[in-house]
Amino acid sequence: MHWIDLLRLPLASLGHQKLRTCLTTMGVVFGAFVLAASLSIDEGVQRTIERESSKGDVARKVTVYPGWRSPENEKADEVKVDGRMAADRRERIRKVLADRARRGDSPRWQVALGPDRLETLSKIPHVRQMIPIVGGAVVATLGNRPEGASVSSGAGEDPEFRKRVVVGRPFESDDERSVLLSEMFAYRIGLIDDEDLVQVVGKPLRLEIRGREDGPSFDVSLADRSNAGGGRDEQSALRQLAWQLPGSLESFSLTGEEISALKKAVRPEPTRIDPSVVVDDFRVVGIFRDLTDEEQKEAWSQFPAHSDLVLPRRTAVELAFRDPGRREQGLDHAVLFVDDLKNVKQVVDAVEAMGLGSRSIVEFLDRERLTYLLVFGGMTCVAGVALLVASLGIANTMLMSVLERRREIGVMKAVGAANWQLQAVFVIEGALIGLTGGVLGLLLAWSISFPGDAWVRSMVHQDMKIHLTGSIFAFPGWIGATVVLCTVGVTIVAAFYPARRAAKVDPVAALRHD
Repeated sequence: MHWIDLLRLPLASLGHQKLRTCLTTMGVVFGAFVLAASLSIDEGVQRTIERESSKGDVARKVTVYPGWRSPENEKADEVKVDGRMAADRRERIRKVLADRARRGDSPRWQVALGPDRLETLSKIPHVRQMIPIVGGAVVATLGNRPEGASVSSGAGEDPEFRKRVVVGRPFESDDERSVLLSEMFAYRIGLIDDEDLVQVVGKPLRLEIRGREDGPSFDVSLADRSNAGGGRDEQSALRQLAWQLPGSLESFSLTGEEISALKKAVRPEPTRIDPSVVVDDFRVVGIFRDLTDEEQKEAWSQFPAHSDLVLPRRTAVELAFRDPGRREQGLDHAVLFVDDLKNVKQVVDAVEAMGLGSRSIVEFLDRERLTYLLVFGGMTCVAGVALLVASLGIANTMLMSVLERRREIGVMKAVGAANWQLQAVFVIEGALIGLTGGVLGLLLAWSISFPGDAWVRSMVHQDMKIHLTGSIFAFPGWIGATVVLCTVGVTIVAAFYPARRAAKVDPVAALRHD
């Protein structure tokens, strides 16, 4: 038997039973399709996550916030364990008792983000930039009108924030003595017309960080009135009355007892006396608008989304740390930008070793990666089951072929065909089914990827307002090779037993077979 016969005979046999060959091949096509689709989506989703998270500095951002730590109690390590026992058991019990002693005898203390610790964070290996985030409440006075306001620090070089400045200019440096007002804060203090916004640029704004007892509040019906509507002018007038009334009570025709009672109503006794007041003047350089609905979906802003006032970053930190209480308690959080995505975990470990808390998108991606790996692992198992069912169909087809071709097999053995040649005929026949099914299944998965990708893009855009770049299906060369080799391998294994049965056919008995 020539080598060309090893190809001609399998092709002739497959063509002789066209319907059975097509049905058997369809089983392989389905298994190859599921396998190719699962591998393609798995690879494509990983690439999409890496691509989307690598936009800007989102994936390399680590948010740091204060943590809590228990001081080491040296006496806890001196715990004695009584009784006769194995050394490993004694050590386990000693560690548990020591840990309980530390938790019971040593109160936890806060690891604050003070100036020294911020400096340490900036020197962690692979940290490209450290941004302290300042946020808090102040009293802002424009002219002679004090108004409670929230203040935050803003990155002067951030192009996204610079787009929000609608009047004046953004910051030119991180340490200039200037301030930006929000549109809503300007409206609240009476800057209604567009001309008012232009005229306020360049004017001084006084900021005060007051102690807790300096905040005015009403325990009388005016409080309910100020919270229940009445128009913008009435709201503004009541706020100004709240701020200015304590210093004007002596000018009213009131008795000393009445003045004392009103002072208690306007300013209740504080639970903590903090007489420190930090006062400084800043020049208004511009007005900025609030975030739009689209911008609010960008959850990784370097400063609070809604703030009345924004100071340059270093200026805000310097002002905050002039308050003794804030200097002791530290900032609420800071942001670290790592030089490379692969170093984020190392930076997180260094931050947590300092006793601080941390949060990064890498942790979220790791959790999400586990989820979709489980999903795609299940899809791959389905593909394996489909290929197993297809292999059983191939084995059945080959066994039927052996029974139907006993006389032909006997003739080939009678004219000198070797056993390995007969086995090769049936193995090649199975391999051809696997090759055809694998290629067709791969092509089917590739063709389905186009409408599937369009559907996923529309769903993501509709639900999350995100425009995905690239495809969530990926077909690198290794996927095509894996699918084809897998299907061919499965079909060869399925055809191996029928091939051995064919090789063991007795030629004399086969020639007598009708």
